[in-house]
Amino acid sequence: MTRNVFVRSLALVATLSLVAVACGSDEPEPAPGGDGDAPAASVDPASITGTIRLYSYSDGFDPEYMETFVEQYPNIELETASFGSNEEAVAKIQAGFEADVINSCVDEATLEMVNRGMYQPLDESRLDHWDQIWPGMKELPGVQVDGEIFIVPVDAGTAGIMYDADEITTPPSSWTDLFDAQYAGRASLEDLAITAIDIGALANGIENPLEMTPDQLEMVKQYLIDHRDQFRTFWKGQADVKSQFKSGEIVIASGYPGIAKQLRENDGVNVQFAAAEEGQMLWTCGYGISPDIAEENLDAAYALLNWYTSLPPQIYAATTWNYLTSNQGIIDAVPEKVVEEASLDSLFTLDNAIPASPPDDRAAWVAAWTEVKAG
Repeated sequence: MTRNVFVRSLALVATLSLVAVACGSDEPEPAPGGDGDAPAASVDPASITGTIRLYSYSDGFDPEYMETFVEQYPNIELETASFGSNEEAVAKIQAGFEADVINSCVDEATLEMVNRGMYQPLDESRLDHWDQIWPGMKELPGVQVDGEIFIVPVDAGTAGIMYDADEITTPPSSWTDLFDAQYAGRASLEDLAITAIDIGALANGIENPLEMTPDQLEMVKQYLIDHRDQFRTFWKGQADVKSQFKSGEIVIASGYPGIAKQLRENDGVNVQFAAAEEGQMLWTCGYGISPDIAEENLDAAYALLNWYTSLPPQIYAATTWNYLTSNQGIIDAVPEKVVEEASLDSLFTLDNAIPASPPDDRAAWVAAWTEVKAG
């Protein structure tokens, strides 16, 4: 999602490495067991009815992505609304915005949203693919709390540097490249507090941003303020940053391989993706159900969660957006080329991953980023 943001536990790398299997076929194959992309056999999908108010990053209800859901569940109506960050989502829900199924990212606000009562505990027996989700993903902050499940992880990805290869012939390799004076006014940084503070910290040689002291956070904040004019804008979504690259307003930005791929293949702009040597940030996002959902819509909500974790949408996300996905069957369900392009096996090779946890003093980070933007 642009996820849209990042980070995963280092323990996840070790956990997933125990179960990774590469596929060398040229055509997609069904996942082991044959039921990874099917609803429970006793339930006719067409019999499930209801109206779901879905609040998500915009890719969570992309029409092409949702095509198999519409086909599989013809009598479920979706009412959709998008947000630019979990910070925005939390603020709007607290202000009275109503939603039934809510998207959140572990590094942004999942645990906070659980603690604020924005999710209800999920019934594991109603989660068709829970046993197929990577074990490490289930242990990320907010996914399970006090032995109860609150969200199902759906997708993940790595954050790095996007650049216009027609304008920048030497690929960037460091987060400091975003602050290079030669790109002043032609650079963009994602408008997410945790992302921006992480990048500022890594650019200043802080190896583990999540363990920053208050003095280090203050230093990073001032560094970002001092370089505020380096950035033409702080981008808020895929459409935003893609538009900036297409218009030539920017030549370098923080971002994700899926966005770079879309710009190359769909928009004819030679935007490439590069990992930063100081550390790769990995995001993980998922979906949960609001405690305020109407009882008559609960079956439809579980159907939506089960669809998100089934193979058809996961294959689409891996193939189209280069997302890492949560259903272990993905490795055997796509060609080797997709495994490579989407770096589906990167979790087993990364040695500089930044953990998928919000900082303990998240509020201080958000306040610092607010000051940077205001400055």
